[in-house]
Amino acid sequence: MSSPALPLSLMNRDRFLALFYDPTRFDIHQKTVMHLHVLRVDGGDFAVKPLFKELVNNSISYVLSRQNLQKMLSDPSRMGEFFRKTQTQFKTPDANAGEGGELLLYSFLEGHLGAPKILSKMELKTSSEHYVHGTDGVHLLEASPGNYQLIFGESKMYGDTARKVGSSAGRGVKAAFESMGKVQEDDFDFDTWLVESELLKESLDKAKVELLASILLPPASGMPTITKSNAFGVFIGFELDVTTYPFADHTAQEIESYLRELALSTITAEVETIRTEIQKRGLGGFQFHIYAVPFLKRNVNGSLRGIENIRIDLASELSGKNLRPQKEKKKK
Repeated sequence: MSSPALPLSLMNRDRFLALFYDPTRFDIHQKTVMHLHVLRVDGGDFAVKPLFKELVNNSISYVLSRQNLQKMLSDPSRMGEFFRKTQTQFKTPDANAGEGGELLLYSFLEGHLGAPKILSKMELKTSSEHYVHGTDGVHLLEASPGNYQLIFGESKMYGDTARKVGSSAGRGVKAAFESMGKVQEDDFDFDTWLVESELLKESLDKAKVELLASILLPPASGMPTITKSNAFGVFIGFELDVTTYPFADHTAQEIESYLRELALSTITAEVETIRTEIQKRGLGGFQFHIYAVPFLKRNVNGSLRGIENIRIDLASELSGKNLRPQKEKKKK
């Protein structure tokens, strides 16, 4: 069996996936598959802190090219240097913080789908305060021997609107497909060019580089032994409003069942939205790998906290720049 064109960069895929219950699979179309991943429930909430911890670990292989990752692994005395470099690439948290969702997408595409990243877009930044334009990462999947998918990523984490509880999943789906429609409209040019120009930053031997080049630019004439098609990887983070649920009246098992069933019914309701968006935007020729993860909107110590808070908290963990308001010390 020949070795893959690219190795996976994620070093802890089993530990990451163990944070979730077994996923629910939706076969929406022949080429559209969605997986619902629900975090394990602890104390009436999804176990978000262990997720943050694992995503901080994942951020190193997400940000660094394989070349720099190999440098770190071969010289552990420089680990602090590379971790600091990783942190400084993340933007200061703000209301539009989206890099946590991009990291979740990377973790699922590598950890669950088995599609290694082909581009470290974070290392292209000229400033940590800039977002990298284009899709949210590029991955490569060998779907069958000699048949490759170049996967362009898109991630969205939306809360409910003020007027409609349960609207977040639909908002995220529509926003993601709007972005993917624009990528298709631009013929994938910018990100494909980036992939080709950044190949030499990866720790690959000459044969691997030549193989990747043949995948990205398969010959148009003759009988090509390698085929490549463009595809999309999608992450949808959505919100479950449980502010009125009587947690005190239910056992831990009942709460777990309720939250898992609520997550399932909420995302199931958007399957038709996905079908409609694919049809409306003329995207039926592409493969879609969709990952959905719910987060709770709930009362915490007298305050209402939802997915918007989680996005900022995650951005704070990844960047090391804490924007959460400091508690004032009480005067004696």
